[in-house]
Amino acid sequence: MLHHCVNHTSGSLLPVFCVVEHKENPLEGERREEHAEFVLVKRDLLFNQLIEMALLTLGYSHSSAAQAKGLIQVGRWNPVPLSCVTDAPDATVADMLQDVHHVITLKIQLHSCPKLEDLPAEQWSHSTVRNALKELLKDMNQSSLAKECPLNNSFFINLEVFWKGPLYEYS
Repeated sequence: MLHHCVNHTSGSLLPVFCVVEHKENPLEGERREEHAEFVLVKRDLLFNQLIEMALLTLGYSHSSAAQAKGLIQVGRWNPVPLSCVTDAPDATVADMLQDVHHVITLKIQLHSCPKLEDLPAEQWSHSTVRNALKELLKDMNQSSLAKECPLNNSFFINLEVFWKGPLYEYS
């Protein structure tokens, strides 16, 4: 199946083969699912927006897209993080993929843990909440976390004092 990001003429679109890898960490063990599909993206889309647009086009949520990690693989080469491909903030999909789109795979990694609200009552504990917050803070930088959950620094400092230890590594 081929998904369209927009309804423009085919000359303004570029096909990108996407493999979405969804890892879950349910309580009973890790499970992994893959979803492979072509997505048509606008050539003038900013390259740094490619992961989000591809996921949204494939029907994933904004929060999944915000937490996703993207890799690009050329042929049989090892995948490379998208952030290593270019530093130019104004680079477009066409600038980066025009000549190689037929030999690349966009690998998108989604990681999720069971939602706290889905846990049985007996599994709600001090450590469950603390570990979930630690994982969230480890996976997201503070600015992206602020977009998803508008909490200020004093909230996290109070949590650290309450839990008698740092929630995340400061760098």
